[in-house]
Amino acid sequence: MVVAGVVAVAATGVAASRVTGNEPLSAKWADWLRGHHMAALAATLEQVYYDHSAPAKGGRPKQLNPVPAADARTATAARRTGSAPAHLAPPTPVPLIVQPAVPGEGQWTPMGDLVGGRPAMYEAQFRADDQYTSQITSAVWIDPTLARLSLVPGATEPGGTWPEPPDLTGSAAAHALAAFNGGFRFQDAHGGFFLDGRTAVPLQAGAASLVISRDGRVDVGRWGSQVTMTPSVTAVLQNLVPIVDDGRPAPDATYADSRIWGRTLHSSTIVARSGVGVTADGAVVYVAGPALSARTLAESLARVGAVRAMSLDINPEWVTFNVYRHDPATGAIAAAKLYPQMNRPATRYLGPTRESRDFFVVSAPGGP
Repeated sequence: MVVAGVVAVAATGVAASRVTGNEPLSAKWADWLRGHHMAALAATLEQVYYDHSAPAKGGRPKQLNPVPAADARTATAARRTGSAPAHLAPPTPVPLIVQPAVPGEGQWTPMGDLVGGRPAMYEAQFRADDQYTSQITSAVWIDPTLARLSLVPGATEPGGTWPEPPDLTGSAAAHALAAFNGGFRFQDAHGGFFLDGRTAVPLQAGAASLVISRDGRVDVGRWGSQVTMTPSVTAVLQNLVPIVDDGRPAPDATYADSRIWGRTLHSSTIVARSGVGVTADGAVVYVAGPALSARTLAESLARVGAVRAMSLDINPEWVTFNVYRHDPATGAIAAAKLYPQMNRPATRYLGPTRESRDFFVVSAPGGP
């Protein structure tokens, strides 16, 4: 029986290794199990692993992570746009819940290439709770009046043939300021995917939805009530239910209900998580950290100003935010991770390697 079990496990690993995609074998194997009626086994194995590898409580980071700060020497986007367009006011400091603060904690720093001579993105770092105080959570504030957010379909999630390749190449790469992960696999997301007039996965009433309009505006909310389909909508990605509503953790997201969160890691598991929201003045905020529960993710999104927000993907293999700096002389792209514990390389979304899952790209004017 033991030998048979070992052989069976080995067979699933071999089958998973043949799956198309740029993710590591561990991630392919978990997805293969979920796709072959073994989701409960995959979730159990992941739960055991992350429970065993959870960080210790307490402690204090020596310093914050380095930031790919704004630098006029690489502000190729600024020269493309000419005069500075209208823009949002910079974000205010993030309220802190752990004292004493690490130097610079909660302060927003301009990040990445400039647009029209101004920062289109700011980054802040802070502790998400008073338990795992050695762990740093990172947030990115994006001004959609200076940079455009676009949804890119992945090769397998949602799959199919699209005008956009499942990576960043050519003009798309040249204009890209950053890129970050989308949501769960659609079999777990309880939501859909819509792009440029085409529905790849049916949109679900009540699902948390990020909506991009033709004029560049971005909104997040519950589908069918807070956000709906209109002629100006160009993209919709849905994932679970809203995690922040009216500036607070959403009351109906119980953070412990598998019917809400899907057959994935328990919501109280401390693991890498990510989420995205919108502020009252229309900015987009992305939050990610290596040691978050569903609840502390929601609280962190609210602390950085999100009035409505949704969870995105989880696990170190899938949580990714990469910043791109462009050399004005050569056009070369230097990629950097938002924080060092992100498992995937900083070049994850850059071609020619095809990305298996949907993702978002932040672009300077003239980009996709």
